[in-house]
Amino acid sequence: MNETFWNLFGDDSGGNCAKWQRSAKNPVIPASGRTWKKVWTANADVLVAGGRKLLYYRGHGTMPGAEDVTHDRIGVAEILGVTRDCLELRDLNDGQPIVDVGEEGAFDDMHALDPAAIEYCGSVLLFYSAVGSGDDSVGLAISHDDGVHFRKYGKVLTGRAPEVVIKDDLIYMLFQKYVDDSHYETFLAKSPDGVTWEEMQDEPVLAPGPDGSWNSFDVCTARVTESDGVFYMIYAGSANVCDVPDHFGLARSTDLVNWEHHPGNPIFGIGDKDQPDGGAIWFPALLEEDDFFAMLYEGTRSGAVTSQICQASIDK
Repeated sequence: MNETFWNLFGDDSGGNCAKWQRSAKNPVIPASGRTWKKVWTANADVLVAGGRKLLYYRGHGTMPGAEDVTHDRIGVAEILGVTRDCLELRDLNDGQPIVDVGEEGAFDDMHALDPAAIEYCGSVLLFYSAVGSGDDSVGLAISHDDGVHFRKYGKVLTGRAPEVVIKDDLIYMLFQKYVDDSHYETFLAKSPDGVTWEEMQDEPVLAPGPDGSWNSFDVCTARVTESDGVFYMIYAGSANVCDVPDHFGLARSTDLVNWEHHPGNPIFGIGDKDQPDGGAIWFPALLEEDDFFAMLYEGTRSGAVTSQICQASIDK
């Protein structure tokens, strides 16, 4: 994502949303089989590491020997090709999860979801939302070689839905907190190593918009990329419901604290009610190709939680 992407959009939100072409093959990463991702797929995150384009994502399902209990787990695939309509993927780790739930009583013994990966000091650091004993938190798993095989470090922060970037040799994390028992807001922390974190300020860096706006109630699930010293964020929002966003907005910043929001927000919205993304959308991850940008995102149908990873594209 860069200035080229920013300049694709004008001041008219309706016109901006109409510029996107949804894949006729949605969902492009469907739930599948009697496996750890048989119920749904979600939370796409892309990392280029070791010459490979890695796609981390969440699956919800069961594992052999425990078919009566479902959990969120994290898997990885390599992106071999991208067209305007689909992805060519190769499952890694024999198609099995790379981050599983923890033992009973652990901070992540119910769910591991919302992956956010960076390459830092020769290792891949994978941050994720952890649901289990205690408050919802952010966990860390580390791969010292291939970005596929990880060992867990443990809990590093209270919050959820992490997104991580590097600035001035430090790691910065955007993460969500549940505010006033009603909605999510996005906060910022920094770390020299991915383990020890310092919150930058008490105030959120991304809060709901003014009354009557498309994101007046809830903002959540941001993805951020950097180009020429500028950070670009796509994030989800809702005017009336917590964690059921129906639009994506775009913002940019040079310091990760102060964000300029695009005057044409929102730039993308849910699909028709009978479509895989007709109910809500989360976690927009952008891929740049020669002639177009492709966006991977979690979509769910109207009236049901049936999340699967969808794709839309926009010409340059």
